[in-house]
Amino acid sequence: MAQATFPDDVLPPEGTYDSREALLAAINKWAAPRGYAFITGRSSRSTSGRQIITYACDRWCRPPSVSKDRQRKTTTRGTNCRFSIIAKESLDKATWSLRHRPDSRFHLHNHEPSWHKSAHPVHRQLSDADKSTVSRLTNAGVAPKDIRTYIRQNSNTIATQQDIYNRIADSKRELCAGRDILRIYRIERQALAFDSNVTPVDSNRIECDPR
Repeated sequence: MAQATFPDDVLPPEGTYDSREALLAAINKWAAPRGYAFITGRSSRSTSGRQIITYACDRWCRPPSVSKDRQRKTTTRGTNCRFSIIAKESLDKATWSLRHRPDSRFHLHNHEPSWHKSAHPVHRQLSDADKSTVSRLTNAGVAPKDIRTYIRQNSNTIATQQDIYNRIADSKRELCAGRDILRIYRIERQALAFDSNVTPVDSNRIECDPR
């Protein structure tokens, strides 16, 4: 069976974008049908203060060691792929430009293209609208399996069942955090109310105001 290869136009075209987020969305939209995905790599600043970001193939990390001395088994999709592009912030910080790296070794992948974009966590991310829906249903007490069914039927997401369950777990943590903040706020209000009813008598004794 012949090995699958990337198309000749694997590199996203150079261009200028209104924001860093728009640039990242554009390059991943380009990458998805071509069998790969971009993630944020290194970030630095030039002497003029411009931010420079390397967006790399999501399989850039090194594969795990095959040494027998490893203490635990791990799984990774990493192949140490060097495919990457550069994004530069403009001097006035109003736009971002996408540039290809001069060295051609950064224009090539060292692995086959993925069979489907769902193989990449970046492409499976829930939209902000879907995240909001999951949070709303979670807060309303809807069962996880019913939330999953609702999202599958009312969204074009390619998120896996585990992705949706992970978002449900995040929503529950956010809900608990919000309740904790509210609880702390109430305790502080009660403490302030108590303090307002306490009248100092001397340095060694306090008495409650009889009001």
